Amino acid sequence: MSFKRQMAPMILLAILAVPALARDEGNWSNLRSLRPEERIVVILSDQKRMEGRFAGVSDSNISIRADRVVEVPKENVVRVSRRPRIGRSFRVVIGAAIGVAVGAVVNGTIGQYFRNEAHDISPAVFIGAGTGLGAGLGALSSGGSGTVYRRHP
Repeated sequence: MSFKRQMAPMILLAILAVPALARDEGNWSNLRSLRPEERIVVILSDQKRMEGRFAGVSDSNISIRADRVVEVPKENVVRVSRRPRIGRSFRVVIGAAIGVAVGAVVNGTIGQYFRNEAHDISPAVFIGAGTGLGAGLGALSSGGSGTVYRRHP
């Protein structure tokens, strides 16, 4: 494989990653992208943490619905993040299930080839490796969370 063919996917990945890394988290108007009732976490300037549902935003404050609607002034907000839509343990289970399926396919193709070539590799190796890899990737996935606003010092 030529060097150009090896580098093309890496260059494409770098180009696609730049907009995500360059997002301006210091812009208060980013909060307008939140949907009503979306789960959010707000970190205040006194390092307290508020979790709740997004109720609204204005130029001077953000409204959060927890037990009741609380309006937090903009100058007290240090960071606003989305909460993941799917919990980590559920993502691990989904990843493991996908890993089992991939491991079974690999066992049926590459595993069969190895067994035909007199290499006695158990199907559990492929399925176990797929399960572990899938569960690990599921745990590492973000689940939709991310910083929407961060005040720069």
